[in-house]
Amino acid sequence: MSTIKNLRLARFLKVVLDITFGLLVFACVALVLWMAFFDLISRQTDFIGTASVPVTLGTGEEPQFEVIFTSDPNRAISDAFVEEAEGMLRLETSSSLLIVIANAAKLVIAIGLAYIFYLLRALVQAILDGEPFAPENCRRVRRLGYAVLVIGIFGPYILHLAATEILNQLPTTVPVLSAGPTFDIGLILAALFILLLAHIWSYGLELERDRALTI
Repeated sequence: MSTIKNLRLARFLKVVLDITFGLLVFACVALVLWMAFFDLISRQTDFIGTASVPVTLGTGEEPQFEVIFTSDPNRAISDAFVEEAEGMLRLETSSSLLIVIANAAKLVIAIGLAYIFYLLRALVQAILDGEPFAPENCRRVRRLGYAVLVIGIFGPYILHLAATEILNQLPTTVPVLSAGPTFDIGLILAALFILLLAHIWSYGLELERDRALTI
């Protein structure tokens, strides 16, 4: 009974992963076509697109946004500011340059996510085939860990570069804006956990092979 439930869960996960992978592939293709034909569409129809990038309020290594009181605050308060306030800057624009910069960064991340879901689909398919502990699955888990690590390190940095370039194209803003964060600590920790799991998986397979040889 437990085996049947596990297989049903695996089939359900496979369907979810297949749909997500398909949507990511569609998103990648759509982004490429959007960047390629936006200029033509904009000139022909006066269409306005949206370029969005992550930003923080303020400037410097620790961006801050000063809080202004409409009346005199308590005398014990000498200063007030919002630290590391983050958000998404959305520009309604007909500039193909801004559209390409913003969407090229998203395209790179979407390709990385598509690869991650491709590996997850292969892992679940191996479970359905009755081979969850095959050596190839260990290699897939390791590649999955490296892929998540790359996305965690370079994904936010790519968006940071895109935001920096777009902000350089704009006049001075009020409030002052700076590019968003350059890394995602949550994804990095998740990647390290997956790589640790892959190492344990590989070690278990080696022990199993040694045990089989001694019998």
